[in-house]
Amino acid sequence: MSKTIEQKYQELSEIEHCLKRPGMWIGSTNVEEKDMFVYNSETELMEMKHVFFVPGMLKVVDEVISNSCDEFRRKDNMGLTTLEVSISKSKGSITIKDNGGIPIVKHKEAQVYIPEFIFGRLRTSSNYDDNENRNVIGINGVGSSISNIFSKKFEVRSADGKHEFHRSWSNNMQTLNDDLTVIKCSKATHYTETTMTLDLKRFNVTEISDDFISIIRKRCIDAAVANIGLEVKFWTDCENFPTYKNKDCWNFSSYDQYIDLYANYLNLEDKIFYKNDLCTAYIFPDSIVDIGFVNGAECSKGTHMRAIRNDINAVLLEYIQKKFKFKDLTTRGIDGRYSVFMDITISNPMYDSQTKECLVTQQDMFSKDDTKKWQSSSKFLNEICKSEIVELVKDWYNKKQEAENVKALRKLNKNAKKLFRSDKFIDCNSRKKEEKQLWLFEGDSAKSGFRLARDPQTQAGYIMRGVPKNSEGLSAVQIMKNEVFADIVNILGLQWGEYNDASKLAYNKIVICSDMDYDGSKIASLLLVFFNHFPELFEQKLICRSISPIIIAKKGNDEKKYISLDEYKKDEKSLKGWKILWNKGLGGLSAIAYKDMLRNPIFHYFKKDELAESSLRKWFAKGIAEERKEMLKDKV
Repeated sequence: MSKTIEQKYQELSEIEHCLKRPGMWIGSTNVEEKDMFVYNSETELMEMKHVFFVPGMLKVVDEVISNSCDEFRRKDNMGLTTLEVSISKSKGSITIKDNGGIPIVKHKEAQVYIPEFIFGRLRTSSNYDDNENRNVIGINGVGSSISNIFSKKFEVRSADGKHEFHRSWSNNMQTLNDDLTVIKCSKATHYTETTMTLDLKRFNVTEISDDFISIIRKRCIDAAVANIGLEVKFWTDCENFPTYKNKDCWNFSSYDQYIDLYANYLNLEDKIFYKNDLCTAYIFPDSIVDIGFVNGAECSKGTHMRAIRNDINAVLLEYIQKKFKFKDLTTRGIDGRYSVFMDITISNPMYDSQTKECLVTQQDMFSKDDTKKWQSSSKFLNEICKSEIVELVKDWYNKKQEAENVKALRKLNKNAKKLFRSDKFIDCNSRKKEEKQLWLFEGDSAKSGFRLARDPQTQAGYIMRGVPKNSEGLSAVQIMKNEVFADIVNILGLQWGEYNDASKLAYNKIVICSDMDYDGSKIASLLLVFFNHFPELFEQKLICRSISPIIIAKKGNDEKKYISLDEYKKDEKSLKGWKILWNKGLGGLSAIAYKDMLRNPIFHYFKKDELAESSLRKWFAKGIAEERKEMLKDKV
């Protein structure tokens, strides 16, 4: 059956709209779960606990608590110094009382008493003048009347030192009970007390839960610290709380006292103090606890937290990039290395929703007072750059680089390609890995001689392209972009980032075969730098250099070979009449001498120790050219 026009298009009263669409007014009315800080009476500290609660139900109670906090912050309050919150789980009711008061006079336009005007009508507030510099929580005029709407019964008592007022509502503020009383009182009598019996079915629950009581108790503690000088008391009849016999009483003289409650989550000795015209804050390295208060209520997200983080992140990014050359570091990598505890006063604050969990007031609008601006001192920023945060960022960055390297290495190992220069590789025939050798030559001049003189069963060769690249300080990805190195890795079957066991490699010996002059030694050294990326090869004695003679002395059929000038000098006087052949490189060897070098090799094995590591860094590390020039002065 189709709907009538009247059924399709409806008009709701404000109260009906609140009840039918509560999300717009108070947030979710369903049970949600979240990790939150609550107070532990046994340890007398805050603890993170997984709690179940209804955000909208928390909102309607917090609205009344916020009213008292706002009144405390006003200069013209009636001497408000104390706030009491009592929860009766058995009755399903919550009573909130302060020792301030509301003027017990009639509103001339509305013709009702001010307490009834405030608590019994929507969109009534003293916070509508946006030209006024207000540092309170309330902004939209929804306030305690929304608490009334979501209560089965809502009762208000108040006194201003002249008159005492009482009135109640029922049926979700739809029934104004005929119980109005206004009587005279003493000058010393001033207070405001509200008692709400929550309409629990509106929040899809049947009782006030222990978790909810814990959250309200935490809200009371927060109210005390965010309003220094305000004494906040809490009581409940729930026997799971020690307060069912004695009231909690909270009165802070400083923000430090509150921070001490988080001792299990912070290193209290490492705190860095921050203060400007608008806020007081503490920075804690190596913590993930962010707590913020705006105008007396917790608000740990938004532009106020971002303002201080932006200042910290910017100065640290510049400092770390300049000092440690972390070029790809971003503020995102800095942001999670510290915590912020902040208490700030904002003029006429704006939030992203009625739940007021995230401040959206722009930084340049934090204060209507032109003499008060957001500014971080150079002293504070210098202290930040000297703090433990720098080391934490470095540790995180290095771990991130390691993780990225592991990922890159895994990809390199998985995507082993064919040889870039397959024509430069001469393989051998043996299937026994333990007898196979890979000889590395510097250029094409060695290619033909090697093919003729080698043992084709056991000796394979790879012809490089002259002097190899200096790979000191390069990443695996950078190294594998070099065709020569990529070919050597793939020929041997090396795996990046893993221990390369000799039994799993394609060859059991890696032979560096270069000329025995300075150029040849440079080539050999650069290959050692490359193989230093696989230190286990040295440990297993797989890397050696083939030593060829630099001087050959001949006399008839006799022949003497010298692999060093010092060795030759010892015999020089006895070699009169001998023909002396100076051999610069492999190309100068005769076919017989070349074959003898391959078939009867002299191997010099390399081992890796601290001295070797130091030498490689000294001669091949980037950025120390001037130091090397100094070392070479004595050689020139």
